[in-house]
Amino acid sequence: MEKAYIILAHKNHNQLKRLIERLDDGTSHFFVHIDKESSMQQHRSVFEAMKNTQLISSVRTEWGNFGLVEATLKAMDAVKNCGKNVERIILLSGQDYPIKSNDYINNFLQSSKHSVFMDHYQLPDYKKWASGGGSYRINKYFFGFSIAAKYRAKTINFLSTYIKVLQRKLRKKMTHYYGSQWWIIDKYTLNYILDFVANNPDYSAFHRNTFAPDELFFQTIVINAKDEKVSASIINNNVRFMKWADNLIAHPEILRQDDFDEIVSSPALFARKFDAEADLKVLEMIDEKCL
Repeated sequence: MEKAYIILAHKNHNQLKRLIERLDDGTSHFFVHIDKESSMQQHRSVFEAMKNTQLISSVRTEWGNFGLVEATLKAMDAVKNCGKNVERIILLSGQDYPIKSNDYINNFLQSSKHSVFMDHYQLPDYKKWASGGGSYRINKYFFGFSIAAKYRAKTINFLSTYIKVLQRKLRKKMTHYYGSQWWIIDKYTLNYILDFVANNPDYSAFHRNTFAPDELFFQTIVINAKDEKVSASIINNNVRFMKWADNLIAHPEILRQDDFDEIVSSPALFARKFDAEADLKVLEMIDEKCL
């Protein structure tokens, strides 16, 4: 099975190189985006020299901003036009790592009756956010983390409670969904998403002012799809192992040696997140016992 791995990276170039080498089974192609402001930019030549690897033109991918969506869309477009018969597209972070062998991953993806693995939950979700159900993600403006951006958002959000024309809304009525940024899709769904984005510029414009749009953008398109082939392919599971101290915390915990037993007992294909500078041994243990 030919696969395309889209990898969004911003740190630890040696760890990224290790990830690509572990996943390179001869039928995989790698589309790597390195954050525009990352010190990893000085190592671009390392990845340009790696076989089956294409670097995506860099954008700023600050957490919480639209840049993560933009980088993903750029990579998806590169996959579409790469000329390879790719059957699955797998979105990873540079701090992800496989916890199953390449043969296992291939067999799993080929034998599954589903081809889109994507966490998705409808907003508002009062089980996760007791107050408001997380609706602020879609009905409040977000312009960034600078003092000026926060002040601008606070002002317009206040005014929008009194001035209807300022209220946030999609011209194309859709039910909003959120979930993990990391997913697996098939080529048909990739084309469906790219076509939707091209034909609905207001959708991207809306999410440019959304907080953490990478966790809503793709879910909302896919789960709202009227295409029966897309709808029939989805399972609410992104086959990732992550560990959270609290479900309201923005980032998962760094996985370490103490987590190894829990990692290897997981049915997931990939785990995150790892930091080789904090704990290299856990990656070596996974190499030895799993890969």
